[in-house]
Amino acid sequence: MQHWHDFLQQQGFSILEQGGIHHANASQGAEAYVTDLSNYGTLTLSGPDACKFLQGQLTCNMDELSPQQGLSGAYCSPKGSVISNFDLLQVNDQVMLHMAADVVEAVNTALTKYIVFSKAKLHNQNDEWVRLGLWGQKAQEALAQFCEVPSQARQVSEFDQGFVFCSNVAQQRYVIYCQPEAAIDLWLQLTDHARPASTAQWEISQIKDGLIYVGEEVSQHYVPQMLNLQEMGTINFQKGCYTGQEVVARMQYLGKLKRHLYLGRITSDTPIQVGMQIDASGRGNVGRIASLAKAEDNLYWFTAVINIKEAEDPEDTLSIGGVDESQVEIDPLPYVIDEQVFERIRL
Repeated sequence: MQHWHDFLQQQGFSILEQGGIHHANASQGAEAYVTDLSNYGTLTLSGPDACKFLQGQLTCNMDELSPQQGLSGAYCSPKGSVISNFDLLQVNDQVMLHMAADVVEAVNTALTKYIVFSKAKLHNQNDEWVRLGLWGQKAQEALAQFCEVPSQARQVSEFDQGFVFCSNVAQQRYVIYCQPEAAIDLWLQLTDHARPASTAQWEISQIKDGLIYVGEEVSQHYVPQMLNLQEMGTINFQKGCYTGQEVVARMQYLGKLKRHLYLGRITSDTPIQVGMQIDASGRGNVGRIASLAKAEDNLYWFTAVINIKEAEDPEDTLSIGGVDESQVEIDPLPYVIDEQVFERIRL
């Protein structure tokens, strides 16, 4: 893996502490981009009971997983708080969970407590793959050089040195997994058709979709509906019991959601970080930053869990707590949230 990082630095990129890469002169306006996704990691399960075990742990229905078609899922605590959310893929007789790298070991530790009586094994594969992000108007052309292009969200296509899955069809966004020894050749092949980019540009694309991958700072702070995961196909409300299921179902059908995930932009001369508090003009601490990507010197794209009342009040001005002259602008979500989750059902 060090060889791969050395190569990226030779290409003018700096390796970020939290994973991913940055280039001070990363440009816009290309028809396709490629970047490093070392801020993501992988937990795999192998063995005859892998899917059966996960069926009792995750929010998604494992019966719908196939080698061709992946799923969106989440793992919750017994209290219904999201520990992590991920893309689930079935590759080479293994179930692979693609998630934020800094929560892989926490999920591994939590699942290990319950897997002892199952014929399945857990493996932290954070360092066993190089992950690349490819997106843009002509991303399909770049991908078609070496594999069949997946045509549906989380559809998987394999090639000699790894596999790829589709993250978003409309945005032509793809996640590529490849063996470390093949990463440099693959990067050079891709950059014949796609412009190298900072990882932040990939993150901005996901934020604009209203999508979050729960990282360490956010883990176990919110039930799935506060992260809009019910609108991502992450929760199957018809499947049987799983860890945290009672709390998740109660929120969906009997609760009254008062805060959820919003997206937007922050203007600030002071550096902004995930976890920072959001204040309203009439009230402090109405939300917190859940994910963040820097676009320009003083402009950030973000997702945040914010109280609905303050987020949607046109007379309220939002800012970052303790940061002078910061401005928070909310943008429309690209999907509609079912109003059922906001209204308590009367029995």
